[in-house]
Amino acid sequence: MQPAIQRVSRILYNRSAGLLLVRLAAGSIFLFHGYQKVTDMSATIILFDGLGLSPLIALFVAWLEILGGVSLILGIAPRVFAGILGIEMLVAALLISGAAVLAVAEFELLLAATMFGIMLIGSGRYALYTMECDKCSGLFCIKKNGVCVVPA
Repeated sequence: MQPAIQRVSRILYNRSAGLLLVRLAAGSIFLFHGYQKVTDMSATIILFDGLGLSPLIALFVAWLEILGGVSLILGIAPRVFAGILGIEMLVAALLISGAAVLAVAEFELLLAATMFGIMLIGSGRYALYTMECDKCSGLFCIKKNGVCVVPA
């Protein structure tokens, strides 16, 4: 039984496909929520005003979610956008919940953790523009004689 489980386990293991699924799901959520914000900007501005934030921040967040969602779906600089969206979700969790973060902001915290996971793991093979070095996974790697070097 154990050899059969091992074979199936090896067949089903695909890190890049798993990352693609996570990117597609999270990117779709951000794209959808950003689109909602943009299409009803007056309600978005009222919501952000209730949180003590300016209309410019509402506009920025709405378009960030759209651009970040598209970036995650297509795999265009996903680690960069994942880091920015992760920070946005942490701020959102703190703003909407105050001290009771875990009781009120589970969704925002889950998205933040997902974004930081993508930021740390990388985008996987199925991405249009990863910005990652194939050898060391660094964002700004420069190769000298085939060896990865961090720019000074």
